[in-house]
Amino acid sequence: MDNKFKVGGWSIDPGLNSMSSNGTTVRLEPKVMQVLVCLASQPGEPIAKETILKTVWPDTFVTEDVLTRSISELRRVFEDDAREPRVIQTIPKRGYRLMTPVLPVNGHAPAPDVTLGGTRWRKRWSFGATVLGLVIVFGVGLLVLSRQGWWQRLRGATSSQQIQSLAVLPLQNLSDDPSQEYFSDGMTEELITELSRISGMKVISRTSVMRYKNTDKSLPEIARELGVDGIVEGSVLRSGGRVRITAQLIYARTDANVWAETYDRDSQDVFGLQEAVASAIANKVKASMSPNGLSQSRVAHTVNFKAHEAYLKGFHEDDTSGTLYNRQGLQAEAEEHHHRALEYYKEAIEEDPEFGLPYLYLAADPTSIEDNEAAARKALSIDETLGEAHLYVGAIELVRDRNWQGAEKEILRAIELNPNNAKAHHAYAYFLDAAGRLDEGMKEWERAQELDPANDHLAGAYYSRRQYDRLIELERGQLARNTNGSAYISAVAHKTLSVAYARLGRHKEAIEEGRQAMIAYGYTALAESMRRGYARGGYEGALREELKGIQRQKPEYPFQWVTAWAYTELGEYDAAINWLPRMKPDFEVVAWQDANVFPNLVTLRIEPMWDPLRSDPRFEELVRRMGFPQ
Repeated sequence: MDNKFKVGGWSIDPGLNSMSSNGTTVRLEPKVMQVLVCLASQPGEPIAKETILKTVWPDTFVTEDVLTRSISELRRVFEDDAREPRVIQTIPKRGYRLMTPVLPVNGHAPAPDVTLGGTRWRKRWSFGATVLGLVIVFGVGLLVLSRQGWWQRLRGATSSQQIQSLAVLPLQNLSDDPSQEYFSDGMTEELITELSRISGMKVISRTSVMRYKNTDKSLPEIARELGVDGIVEGSVLRSGGRVRITAQLIYARTDANVWAETYDRDSQDVFGLQEAVASAIANKVKASMSPNGLSQSRVAHTVNFKAHEAYLKGFHEDDTSGTLYNRQGLQAEAEEHHHRALEYYKEAIEEDPEFGLPYLYLAADPTSIEDNEAAARKALSIDETLGEAHLYVGAIELVRDRNWQGAEKEILRAIELNPNNAKAHHAYAYFLDAAGRLDEGMKEWERAQELDPANDHLAGAYYSRRQYDRLIELERGQLARNTNGSAYISAVAHKTLSVAYARLGRHKEAIEEGRQAMIAYGYTALAESMRRGYARGGYEGALREELKGIQRQKPEYPFQWVTAWAYTELGEYDAAINWLPRMKPDFEVVAWQDANVFPNLVTLRIEPMWDPLRSDPRFEELVRRMGFPQ
C-alpha cells in the first residue's frame, strides 16, 4: 500500500525518506523521517517523548538530545519557528504535536509504522474490509495496545469523566526575555481565576501551585501532593500585538492527555482568550458552569493594552513584595516593590479608568479604611463579579459598621462568584467563628485548606476551639518549614504558642514563646527584659517587665492587645478591661486573617486570651456593644 501523505504544502514519501514541495525535494535521514511519520500518525494530538523514542529507536538506548536534533531538522525543512510554531509544537515537559493537518495521497490515509516495545504494528484502513475482518483486527489491535500500555493514552478522553479537581501549573514563558515572566505569571493567575468559576470543580489556588514553577517533579507526583485528578499546563507567548496560549489537560493518575489546544488572540482580548481556554477545559471535564461563572466572568469591556500591561507589572511587583516581606531582613526591599506595584496600578487606572482589577488591589493597600472602601466600591461599580472586592467591602461592613448581616451577604456573594476562592472560604470561616457558629465555621476552614493545601488555614480553627495539642503540633511544623526566616510567620507562630502554653499552665514555655515573637518583630530589648524578669520573679516577673518595657517604647508600641493580655494574666482585670477597647479595629487587622494572628473586638467571643474575663459584667457589656448576632 502507498503510505505517502501530505503535511501542508509538502508531499511526504516515507519509502524514499523524501519531502517534496514546489519542485524541490529534500532527503531526510531515516530516523528523522520516522519521527515525522510518528507525529503524523496522530495529527493534532500530543505524543510523549518516551513514545517517540520507543517507536523510532525500539531496541537502542538514546537520550532525548537525539530526538531534539531530529525535531530541529524537521523544523529547519518546514521553516518552522519553535517559539511561534506552525507545524511542530513543543508541549512543555511532555512531547510534541503536529499542528498541520495530514492529508492522504491516492485516497489512502498515511499508514505509518508505529513500533511498540519492539513489536511493529501497521495501521491499515480499507473500505473493502469485511465486518468480520474489522472485528478481528480491532480485537487484535486492542490486545496489542493494552499489552503495550497505549490503551490508557488512547482512552484519555474518557478519563475526563473522572476529573473532579484541577491544578493549573505556572504557564511557561516562551519568550527569550526573562523580564517577561511577569506576563506569564499574570496570565497564570487570571486563568486560575477563570477556571475557579466552574461549579462543581475543585481548583487549587495560585498560592499553592506557584511553588511548582520550574519543578522537576512528575505530574502524577504533583497531583498527589495537591490532591487533584487533573493538571493543566502550558505556555504563553506574546509577540507584537498578539498573545498565544498553548494549554493541555492531563489526567494525572495515568498521565494521559485529555485535551490540548493553542489559542491566538489580539492583546486587547486577553480576557476572552482566558475564557476560551477555561470553557474548553470545562467542556472536556463535563463540568457544569456556575450561573455567574464563565459566561458572566467579565463585563463587556475591552481592556486597554497599556492598562493591562501596567496591571500585570503591578501584580508581579506585589507578588515579589509578598515573597520578600516574608524573608528576614528584606522588609525594606519588599516595601520598594510594593510602592512600585501601587504606581503601576495607578498607571493602569490612568490608561483605562474603567478597568476594575487595579482598583481591587488598591483596596487591599493598608492606607485608611475610607480609601479601602472607596477603591473596593469603585471596582464593584465597574465589575460586580470581582469576588475579592466583595470580601473587602464585607470586612469594612463588619469592622466599621458592625453590620454582621451585610458582611455575611458580601462574603457569600464572593463564594457564589468563585466557589474555589480559598480566601473567600477562609473569610467565611473567620466570620462564622466570630459569630459563634463554630460547626459551620469548621467546614469552611477545611474547605479553604483543601483549596490551598500549601498554606495553613487550620491554626485559627484550632485556636478558637481550644484544641491546643493539635495547635502546638501545627505551629511547630510551621516554624520548622519557615526556612526563609519569615518574620511574620515566625512572630505569629510564637505568639500563638505562647497563648496555648499559657492556657495549659506551662508558663515558662509561654514566656519563651512570647519572647521569640518579639524578637521576630525586632523588639530584642523588650524580649531580654522579659528573660531577666522571669529569672527574678517567674511568670509574674516576666509580665511586669514586659509592661514596663512597653511603656518605655518610643514610638508607641503598636500592639495594644499585648498590654491587655499581660494585665489579664496578672489577674488585674480592671486594667485589662480598660485596655480592651483600645485594640485597633482596623480594616488591615481584621481583613479576614486568622483569629490567632491579632486579637480584636470582632473576635472577643472566641479569643482564648480573654477567657478569665468572661464572667466579668463589664466584659459582657463590651461584647453586647459589638452587636454580635444571637
